[in-house]
Amino acid sequence: MDVVKSRFLGIAVAVAHGFFSGSLNILLKFLISNYNFNFLTLIQLLTSSTAAFTLEVLRRLGLVKVPPFSVQLSKEFGPVCILSTLQSTLTLWSLRGLSLPMYVVFKRCLPLFTLSIGMCVLRNGVPSPGVVTAVVITTGGAALAGAGDLTGDPFGYVTGVLAVIIHASYLVVIQKTSHDSEYGPLTAQYAIAVMATPVLLVCSIISLDAINMWSYEGWQNPYITVVFTICVFIGCAMNFTTLHCTYINSAVTTSFVGVVKSIATITVGMLAFSDVAPTHLFIGGVVVNTVGSITYCVVKYFETKKKSLYEDL
Repeated sequence: MDVVKSRFLGIAVAVAHGFFSGSLNILLKFLISNYNFNFLTLIQLLTSSTAAFTLEVLRRLGLVKVPPFSVQLSKEFGPVCILSTLQSTLTLWSLRGLSLPMYVVFKRCLPLFTLSIGMCVLRNGVPSPGVVTAVVITTGGAALAGAGDLTGDPFGYVTGVLAVIIHASYLVVIQKTSHDSEYGPLTAQYAIAVMATPVLLVCSIISLDAINMWSYEGWQNPYITVVFTICVFIGCAMNFTTLHCTYINSAVTTSFVGVVKSIATITVGMLAFSDVAPTHLFIGGVVVNTVGSITYCVVKYFETKKKSLYEDL
């Protein structure tokens, strides 16, 4: 029964992570492309401060089991906080310079970098041939799809590559921290949010986002305000599900969740935005990429089933 509950929780968290991540990407691209919303640091600041304030209130009310912020927490989650902030910054900037489908193509290379960095940092041995095969197929599909669109902003391509590398490092460090630390994902999000908020406040002032936001005419449109508010709350949920999924499953599994949810993101991106047209190479790459994702799911299912049978014996 415990094994079934553990599997169900792992799948539920993975699905939630895919939903929140995909929804946030679409909504942010919608604001950037259709309404010239460029206050990216402001989104990061409000997402971080909202999470920190909410968890602090819940902690003081005794509704969540989170220890008060301390130097010990800052030491344990400092590296995760740095990578988290850097990853979200690069992600937002790459969304600004790339079409949504091309941004997703870059993200589909995440399993390869996660697997490679994980082998070096976690030192958990060489992955199974099935996992390696799934990663190779997925990356090959991403490369094939990317060859169909080389017209984006060069700055977008640079930030896209850096975002993938930092994102992979972020997931691996989360997994390593989950093994070394006694604290759970909620405490991790609390510590990261508390540490990141003052840094992002300074960044928002330096970037003039905190000043120029007051002269943005789009605030007069209630639709923009509602979408912006939704982005902040979805960002909080996405950060938590990222941590939780990596804690329960693994860094590679979390990266593959992003690959699976990107199918819907690509479809919506092509229908909602006119900055990319589907080509034969792009569609072929998406198909190959999807095959790699399915391969990984099948491989992990049989590996988990085999491990469960071994533990029963």
